[in-house]
Amino acid sequence: MTATGESDGKSINKATKRVLEVLNEFIGAPSPLGASELSRRLNMTRNMVHRALVTLNEEGLLYKHQDTGRYVLSYNLATLQNTSRPAPDLRRIARPYLEEISERLGETVQLTVRSRDFQTVIDGIEGHGTVALRVKLGNVYPLHLSVGSRAILAACPDDEIDDYISRNQPLRGMTPTSMTDPEALWAEVRRIREEGFARSMGDFNPTTAGFAYAILDFDARPHGALVVGGPAQRLGEDWIDEARQTVEPIVNQFLTIAALYEAN
Repeated sequence: MTATGESDGKSINKATKRVLEVLNEFIGAPSPLGASELSRRLNMTRNMVHRALVTLNEEGLLYKHQDTGRYVLSYNLATLQNTSRPAPDLRRIARPYLEEISERLGETVQLTVRSRDFQTVIDGIEGHGTVALRVKLGNVYPLHLSVGSRAILAACPDDEIDDYISRNQPLRGMTPTSMTDPEALWAEVRRIREEGFARSMGDFNPTTAGFAYAILDFDARPHGALVVGGPAQRLGEDWIDEARQTVEPIVNQFLTIAALYEAN
């Protein structure tokens, strides 16, 4: 280190490094984090972690829940963007995550966006198997029909869901098991909210199975979905649970990054 405390190129500022390491732990974290948990994860003393948390909170990069004393990322992170450059579109942001999920699971991964009462497939990577779910760019699905659609619908405010159901009565189905009953749809919305993701019902295509997550924008409104799926003949409930655990860190990181961008 030089006399001014700046790096001489041969060493790093350890305190700064610790702050950045603490901040990095919040990327993709599914729930708020506290000093004790971070101390164990990072092999730092609790005092070191506490100082880093206080610094990040005072600088507006973390938000502290006063009732629990735990922290989450602050939307102020968005101010670190270079506003002179246009933000990349959702496909460019999502592509590396789609590729990693596809590589780990070997199944089809799709990216959709919401357009009023529908979702549209805008990107995807097909599974590696001889039998795979095909990506059909431009396909449009109503918000009550298909797993990605319901992930989006469940993330909408209650009054918006009521309005959707009212305007689209009777709800259109594609198969005998399609979810067209409003009470059943509301029960599914509550289940999705409780679990944090949507499961394939086989009601749009009875030969497919999978799961989906809503993609929320900067204002916590749904503007799309991340969908993973494949042939129902080899993918069951056990596969869905195992696959989700496998890719959960990747999904959480993507959803955190995507939330920094406003929906178009």
